[in-house]
Amino acid sequence: MNAVWSLFPKNYRDLDVRRLAALVRETGLDTTNVVVRKGYLVDEDTLGASLPLFVEAARKEGLEVRFASTTFAADDIAGPDSPLAVFSACGIREFRMGWFHKEEEDVRGAIQRAKADMDRVAEACRKHRVKAIYQVHHNTLITSASAAYSLVKGLPAAWIGVELDPGNQSFQGFEPWHYSVGLLGEYCAWVGVKDTVTWQEKTRKGDLDKGWRRNFAPLSEGVTNWRRLAEALVQSEFDGALVFMPFYDEKDEASRTKKLKAEVKYLRGIFSAVQSPNSLTESGQEQSDG
Repeated sequence: MNAVWSLFPKNYRDLDVRRLAALVRETGLDTTNVVVRKGYLVDEDTLGASLPLFVEAARKEGLEVRFASTTFAADDIAGPDSPLAVFSACGIREFRMGWFHKEEEDVRGAIQRAKADMDRVAEACRKHRVKAIYQVHHNTLITSASAAYSLVKGLPAAWIGVELDPGNQSFQGFEPWHYSVGLLGEYCAWVGVKDTVTWQEKTRKGDLDKGWRRNFAPLSEGVTNWRRLAEALVQSEFDGALVFMPFYDEKDEASRTKKLKAEVKYLRGIFSAVQSPNSLTESGQEQSDG
């Protein structure tokens, strides 16, 4: 396994490239994704001007930026003014695209339309030699590995990939990690690294959801069995991106950075143990895969 350890700096939007590079080094990561959104260093409305500046500034700081996190829809990607031309020129090789949203009244129709859209995305990606990554995300049309596989099956894995996301999937759509990674196979390209904790508000036990709540939390505190996921990735010879998403402590940068640094150390330790001889755990029950 030869994964790239990257940062999704959504909650570090106030950092310039120099400080962002310093954060990557401090936390033990390899690089950062470039966030392409309104109000960020690379704004989708000024992509042609702002992306080259970001990539060049990052290069001067010793970072090779190959990944972008975007919300571009299929129509944007496959349209005449596709952002992929800019991505290709700037050395961006893979990007997370926007989500397909759920339609309660016509789920099957929505999936069929999404599959048709992904055909167009794949052709645009082939043309520009840039790979689109579809993120499994709760409260969208595609909330599980099984749903993601039905979306991308038959498309060229050179240009279309899937991002598993344990934190999001803990809200909705969790499946055992060996099953998920095995099912996606060559399409398993990224893993979003974040986790959640659950608790019950006793004063809300009478609600339909019985008071259960979920919040983002550091990996060592969350519900995901990262050892099981690491085993599945190592066994599949995963060589994609592990994209860290520190969504906790949104208003406390110092605390967030301290926890992120600990998260990276924690997960590197797990992968190191899994990759060491005789370190794999004995197979457990599937329900312990979470």
